[in-house]
Amino acid sequence: MPITFGSTSAPSNITQYLDSVFGTSLANYREQLIDNIGAINAFLFKLLKSDFYESCDGGAFIQEPLMYGLTPADSYDGWDELGTLPTDGITDAIYEWRQCAAAITYNMKEVYQNQHKIVSLVKSRIMQGEMGFQEYFQQALWWGSGDGALKTPKVSTINGSNSIEPMAKLVDYAPSGTGTVGNLDQSLSTNSWWRNKSFTSAAATYDNLMLEINQSYTNTSLGTGGPVDLMPMDEITYELFTQAYWLKYRVVNDGDPNFPFENKKFRNALIVLEDKVPDVANNLVSAAAKGSIYFLNTKFFRIRYHPERNFEMLKDEQGRTFAKPINGDSRIGHLAWMGNVTTNNRRKQGVRGNIARTLT
Repeated sequence: MPITFGSTSAPSNITQYLDSVFGTSLANYREQLIDNIGAINAFLFKLLKSDFYESCDGGAFIQEPLMYGLTPADSYDGWDELGTLPTDGITDAIYEWRQCAAAITYNMKEVYQNQHKIVSLVKSRIMQGEMGFQEYFQQALWWGSGDGALKTPKVSTINGSNSIEPMAKLVDYAPSGTGTVGNLDQSLSTNSWWRNKSFTSAAATYDNLMLEINQSYTNTSLGTGGPVDLMPMDEITYELFTQAYWLKYRVVNDGDPNFPFENKKFRNALIVLEDKVPDVANNLVSAAAKGSIYFLNTKFFRIRYHPERNFEMLKDEQGRTFAKPINGDSRIGHLAWMGNVTTNNRRKQGVRGNIARTLT
């Protein structure tokens, strides 16, 4: 919609098309917007700053190809007959598209007051939307629907829609229990290959905590696919680990100075402080009674997005991104994203729960 300042008969006049200004500003800002969303969370940062933030065109679902069986190889000599049986070991994990949006609003008084700095007004509104997305993604990823429902996607209190897949579902503390991930039932004995690793802590001393962390890391890293590379843990568990490492080795456990999060180096992984890691043993966000550690091989995660909903302003049938409410002197648009968080190899992921809050 055109906004014209001054008289059109004046020798000089300015016409601002805020749809166009928003569209251009957002296009220029999108990469930084995505980076800033990743800047709140080490796991999101690892994916958004890598090739694992991937466009996924259309379709009713997001499909992740899985390979759960290997073609057998064998020796032979001379005229021996070679094997010809096909290997049945390829399937797909199916993830639903999830959508989210943040409102971008302004009123005409602001426009008139900022006629010489419209771009600044536009940027401030885009940044407001960005900050809304930052908190939204972080809570949806780590908390799901909150206390008692960590494995349930965050549900909108306004319309009942589901958000992205939560970490407690993708890396389940009870992986042999009921529930499906990627439309594959993890409880079936035939699908045991689709379960992540899970460990329950019984450590009462710093030494035993270090032993448990070592065992969990090794167990999760076994097999093809490489070792764990990221270990998010809650604040108290992180403090206990730092103390345990000092008592065990009498050295300061420095991390990667180039990684923009509080971290410590542990074998081939970075241990990171993530204040939103929940109490997986008790299924709690608030009043967490125990600590948790995730053992993640991030190469087997993806954030899939639709190319036409990669933080785009939604348009109406006339191509406009902002609408005027019938009873208001303001304009409303929406910055939208569509996609999901997926995994294609749960065997290379793990979680340890029930970690004591105090140790000796």
